[in-house]
Amino acid sequence: MSISHLTHWLTKTVISQPNNIAIVTTNESITWSALMERVQKTACYLRKQGVNRGDRVMVWLPNSIDFVISFWATQYLQAVFVPVNPDTPLERVMWLINNAEARTLITESSRANPLQAEFHRFPSVTVIYDNPPEDHVLSSATLTLREITETPLSQNISATFSLDVDLACLIYTSGSTGNPKGVMLTQRNMLSAATSVSTYLKLMAKDRIYCAIPMSFDYGLYQAIMAARVGAMLILDRDFTRPLFALSHAVKNLATLLPIVPSMLSIIAPLASRYDLSSIRKITNTAAALHPADIDKLMALFPQAEIFSMYGLTECHRCTWLPPEMLKENKESVGYAIPNTELWVVDEHGKAHTTNATGELVIRGATVMSGYWRNEEQTKKKLRPGPLSGEQVLYTGDICRLDENGLLYFLARQDDILKSCGEKVAPKEVEGVIMRFPGVSQVAILGLPHPVYGTEIVACIEAEVSIDLPSIKTFCKTHLESYKCPHRYIVEARLKRNPNGKIDKNALMAPLTARPQPETL
Repeated sequence: MSISHLTHWLTKTVISQPNNIAIVTTNESITWSALMERVQKTACYLRKQGVNRGDRVMVWLPNSIDFVISFWATQYLQAVFVPVNPDTPLERVMWLINNAEARTLITESSRANPLQAEFHRFPSVTVIYDNPPEDHVLSSATLTLREITETPLSQNISATFSLDVDLACLIYTSGSTGNPKGVMLTQRNMLSAATSVSTYLKLMAKDRIYCAIPMSFDYGLYQAIMAARVGAMLILDRDFTRPLFALSHAVKNLATLLPIVPSMLSIIAPLASRYDLSSIRKITNTAAALHPADIDKLMALFPQAEIFSMYGLTECHRCTWLPPEMLKENKESVGYAIPNTELWVVDEHGKAHTTNATGELVIRGATVMSGYWRNEEQTKKKLRPGPLSGEQVLYTGDICRLDENGLLYFLARQDDILKSCGEKVAPKEVEGVIMRFPGVSQVAILGLPHPVYGTEIVACIEAEVSIDLPSIKTFCKTHLESYKCPHRYIVEARLKRNPNGKIDKNALMAPLTARPQPETL
């Protein structure tokens, strides 16, 4: 196996501490040696099912030991890991399978029946379930993850010609058109990002990393990668929807690192006094910037912890970090470029600046993606020639300011992508779903600043007939991931338009930002 391959980190940790706990969930735990055994068994089974180097393996699972095993088994084969949010509707998963040309889908047994009804469209795709589905007869092309009994051959599974430019992961993220874009991350991208972040966080084998962030989101996935790099324990929760149980789990297992997004803080704050959270030594935040008041709240709740304010996007995982000792005096900044990364802003005249300027943020370094999967048009917009011949740098589309000391301040997004609850939301996608609801003639999705969500999603609906709001809310939950569903619905007989006849979002936004917000639906 080539030393550049991600699994080198896993192998080193297994050799150095085989009997230490690698992952603990609310109902099970697994040692590093047992984890490796299951990874190898799963890799052998996938190989027998025809998964080869470069093939896409889609994983539609919540945070779990099975998710982590699926990731490492895919890497072992030098195949391409394609994580899908467990909240993703079935119709969107079908689109993703087709776009990625996935060879295998690994998912929960509870999805067996709806999948069986759809998979006549994909006869060449192997389905693997996490556990035996109840009252369901598996086809000859399916098997359950827990039933895999392949001999864990440690030799000759992974080719010896692994290169750091090989594709390791394909993470789909919504674009301005509403169609998902597959961010292509190479071995080099992921090795570099995990090394950089774990270095400035000073992670060690004695750390215990708590993760309730969805591992289908790169912020969550990298917790598992960094844990393997340093040999830290990973404490996994399926999600953060049951905060009392989640915090109890973190406390019981003496978590030392707590990754959050801003929406989690509003849930943790009123509950924190019930728990002894003194074991937590580091807190990280990304997805959306923390408000200064949130930073004060974190400092009060976790006086013993270092707080790392960070900023990034899937296309390069992480851009910046602010050293904890600078946070108190620079609460609105997202910091400096992470190690082994360079950044600058390009102003409206196309001139690059590293201090005292405002413009589009540009990222240079080994973490920059190789492009969007089969989307040359969008790739060319984001990746452009860099300082060196043949080099490409990332134009993020984010408008930022650099101060006289080189500290970065996020100002706005160049396109209309919203970031709510730590996830990107394309307004056009949400608008398209609501337009399918009976009686809706026009819809405009707006994003308003919100202290908890980061961005509050407001649906302005034009309808000539009465619209039942509970019904449209249920409709959205059925056809959209939960984080894409509007927080507020406003129904009017006619939405304001500009002189060109298009809906005027600025005119719709003005009264919403000028008066107190009504109760959310």
